[in-house]
This record gives sequence, C-alpha cells and structure tokens, in this order.
Amino acid sequence: MQKLLMVFLLVSQLCIAVTLVTNVPNVEVRLGSVLLAVTDRNGVAQFEVSLPATLTLVKPGYLTKSIFLSDPEKTYFVQLQASANLLIESVPDGASVWINKVLVGRTPLEMELEPGNYEITLHKEGFCRTKRSVSLQAHEKKKLRIELSNTPTVQIVSKPAAKLWIQNQFVGETPKSLKLPAGDYQIKLQAPDHFSLVQDIRVSDDETQQFEFTLTPSARLLVQSSVSHAIVQIDDRVQPQNTVFTDLPLGERTILVKAVGYEERSITVELKQGQNYLYVPLEPKLFRLDVVAPEEALIFVDGKSAGRGPTSVKLPQSIHLIEARLGEKRWMGLVDLSRDERIEVRFDVATVLLLGDRNVVYTVEGITYRPPSLIYLPEGFHTVKVEARERTVEFSAGKLYTFSPEDLGYLCIFSDSVVECYVNSEFAGLSPVLFYPVKPSVVKVSTVGWEREVIVEPGKTINVTVGGD
Repeated sequence: MQKLLMVFLLVSQLCIAVTLVTNVPNVEVRLGSVLLAVTDRNGVAQFEVSLPATLTLVKPGYLTKSIFLSDPEKTYFVQLQASANLLIESVPDGASVWINKVLVGRTPLEMELEPGNYEITLHKEGFCRTKRSVSLQAHEKKKLRIELSNTPTVQIVSKPAAKLWIQNQFVGETPKSLKLPAGDYQIKLQAPDHFSLVQDIRVSDDETQQFEFTLTPSARLLVQSSVSHAIVQIDDRVQPQNTVFTDLPLGERTILVKAVGYEERSITVELKQGQNYLYVPLEPKLFRLDVVAPEEALIFVDGKSAGRGPTSVKLPQSIHLIEARLGEKRWMGLVDLSRDERIEVRFDVATVLLLGDRNVVYTVEGITYRPPSLIYLPEGFHTVKVEARERTVEFSAGKLYTFSPEDLGYLCIFSDSVVECYVNSEFAGLSPVLFYPVKPSVVKVSTVGWEREVIVEPGKTINVTVGGD
C-alpha cells in the first residue's frame, strides 16, 4: 500500500498542467497516437502531460504541426496554416514524383501542401520527363492527371522566321513544333538577307523543349561596270561584273573592280541589309608605244595608219599588231605593252606568219610552233614542216610569208578599248583578237551593242574594227 502511494505521488509530480492556444478551434492535440485534448471554440485546450514532450496538432484542412513543450508555467500559442490537397496521377502510373526538385514518391500520390506555387516533375523509364506548374490556394483540393509521352515535343523558333532543315531534310518553316526522339541533331536555318545558320542541338528526354536562334543580317551586292569583261573582288571572292554577291557582312566593305586594258578601281561602300547596288565606270589604261622604223616606212597599228617613220602613240590596251611597209617591203610584229613599250621594224629579215587552229603543229629549223605565230628568218632557203607535209622555200628579206591550211580563213578583230568579242555568238576572246580561225563563210562578229557580218575566204585574213562599217 505504501509503495502504490509513492508511485501515485511520483506520477502526480511528473504530469504537469499545460495550457495551449491555437488560432482555430477543434484542433486535436496528440502525443504520438494518444489524443490528449481538443481545443475548444476559442482554440484553448488545457491538459496534463509529462514534460518535456513533443506534441502533434491535427485538424483537417490545415497542415499538421509539431510543437516541443518544456516549460510548465508557459502558455503555448500555436499558429496553424491552412493546407491544400493535391492528388497526382499518371498514365501509366508508377512514375517518380518530384515537387520543387525534391523526390516525394510515386504516382498515384496524394499530399497536403502549403498554399503556393509548385513545380511538379514526373519521370518513368521509357517515357519523357514531364513538368507541370501548379498553384494551390488554402483549403483547395486539386487533381493533377498527366499522360506520359514517350517522344519529346521540340519547338524550334528563330528571328526572323526561316526555312528549317533537320539532318539535311527540309521540315518546314519556323516556328516549327515536331516530335523528335532524344538524341543529337544538326539543324540548318535559312532566311532571305540573313546568313544561313548551321547548329548542333541535343534533345533531352524532357517532354517539351524549345530551341531559339537569332540569324545574323546579311547584304547582297550587285556590281555593274561600264566594261563588260570586268571582274569584281570582295576579300577573296571574285565574280564577273553584273553578278550578285550574297552573304556579305553589313558595314563598310572595299570593292575592287578591274578589267584587262583598264585602270582598276578600289571603292569603299557601306553595305546595308538586303540588296545593294554599285555602278563602277572604268577608264582605259593608256600605254606608250615607240615604233623604231626607217623614215619613209608607213606604220599601221591594229590595221589603222599610225604615221610614217619613227612613231610614238598612246594606246588603250597592251596587245597590238604592228605592220610596216616601205615600198615593196613588208614587216609584221606583235607587242605586249605591259612588258615592253618599244618595238623595232626590221626589213632585213623575212616575216613568217604561221596560221591554223590549235591542233596544227609547225616545225621550222627544228623549233615547234603552234598558230598563230610570228617568226623571223634570215634570207635564204628554209624548210617549213606542218604535220606530215613540208616545203622548202627561199625567203627574202622584207617580205611577208603566210602559211595556212587551205580550208580556213582568219579574223583580226580590233577595237579602241578592250571588249569581249564573239564570232557567230561564240566567245572569241578580248580584243584584239588576232588570226581567229573560221571556216570560210559569212560570219557574224559582235560585241556588246554592236555586230557586223563579214565574208571570210579560204587562206585570207579579214580585219574587223569594232564600231566600223
């Protein structure tokens, strides 16, 4: 009896009366699984409990809260927070669930959560990682049902809209949404007046993902020149005039325009996005030619009379055909004024003109020539061999000898400036065109804006002056 009294007195001393106040009524106060009290309508509960102790406060619609009690003389005030209920389901189920990047379980999953905004992530092997955002209000009950996809949806966006290729296959124009299995891909984007963009992308296992690109603006430039055979150079790119340069960076660029027989020009332009135009006139490049000749010799340059005796002229191109006549004597020569500005007329040798097409081969004094060729031989007998035929001829000084297959005639086309020349609409070369072989007939000689028909006879050379009658 005495022992029981002592135990009773000991328990009475350990159990302390506690006052607890909550912000809402009817809150269960539990110690483990034991219900100690329920707050009244004023949120107040008084009970006895052995201290120290950790109690749990439970009320439907509010977040369960734990409180540690250690002071017997203290009144405990506890603020409960209203909760929201979230049920997460997936098709198929069994997907892992992350809430704000914290793994919390597998579907189906029901949870009481604090009101607020959450990022929900679901993932199941063989399916895409799926993300959803959810906003929960106090006392709200919400159900989130997600059908899992096994192929990611990829959206490709560009500024500006562009044509789109994936793995070299055209798939449409941006913005473009399409299904792509996870993996690495190469995309190409093209838009007018922008540089093409080639980019590697990696598609993850996320259900939806977006790739954004910005294309760099580009310029196009059309350069036209007063000279039809002019070429245009921009950095290391070279094109004929009247051809559009594409994919040029915006801003200042230096343009070089040049043509055979003309002074080249360097021009700095400010390129803007889209089409740009530039017209570049070129001035003929003038060369000085000194012809050293006897006083009474008549001098002809490119078929035109240039004077008598020693002659100095300025010419707008480098290659020229020079002829000299002194009584019965004749001489012919070629000069390249880009290398030499002086030529000497010699009537003490024979001038030999070897003509034909490029397949003909001449051999004179053991030296091989391909037409057209001008050579000089001293007086006397010399053998001229053309393919299987050969002739031994006595050559006289101051005479012009011409060798030619009998089935061909020849054109010499001259002009005051270097121009593109055409024979029967086929490009024959830049003027002067010398001894151009054609089959005897009526042929059409033309340049830009000019043409003329001429009669070509076998073995004869016809001089044609561009612009002349």
